[in-house]
Amino acid sequence: MSTITSDPLLAVAKGILYFILGAIGIAGAGVAIAIPALAIFNGKAIAQLTQAGAPGYTVWLIMALLAIVVGVLYLAWRFFVHMLRIVRSVEEGDPFVPANADRLTSMAWIMLAINVVSIPVAALGAYIAKLAHDASVNIDVGVGGGGIVLILTLFVLARVFRKGTEMRADLEGTV
Repeated sequence: MSTITSDPLLAVAKGILYFILGAIGIAGAGVAIAIPALAIFNGKAIAQLTQAGAPGYTVWLIMALLAIVVGVLYLAWRFFVHMLRIVRSVEEGDPFVPANADRLTSMAWIMLAINVVSIPVAALGAYIAKLAHDASVNIDVGVGGGGIVLILTLFVLARVFRKGTEMRADLEGTV
C-alpha cells in the first residue's frame, strides 16, 4: 500500500507545498522582471513620481526595495523546499536522518533572516510612501511574536531530530 493512500495528510501537505513553491516562483519572477522594466522605463516612472510629488530618486529606492523583496522571496522558496524534503522523508518512512536536522536548522536561520530583513524593508516601504505623499499606507515595522516562536521551535526541533538520529545510531550499534 502506498503512503499516499495510507496517509492522505502527507499528500495534502505535498500538494500545498507545491502550490506555495509555485506561487513564490511566480511572484519572484514577476518582481525580478519589474526591476529591469523599471530601469528601462525609469523616465516614465520618474515623471509619474514627480507628478505625485515625490523626488525623482524615488524610482531607485523602489528598485532597491524590489531587489530586496526578490531576495526575501528566494529565502521563502528555500524554506519551503526544505519543508517539502522533510515531508518526502516522512513519506519514505525515515524522518530521523541527519539531513532533516540540518534542514530544520537551515529553516530556522532562514526565518530569522526573513524576520530581520523585514524591518528595513518595511521602513523603506514607509519612506517611499512618505515621499509619494501617500497617507493611506499603513506599514507595521517589527518582528512578530509568532515569528520568534517559529524560529525557536525550528531550532529545538532540529536538536530533537539530531538527538533522535544519534540515539538510533547508538541503538543500531549495540544490536
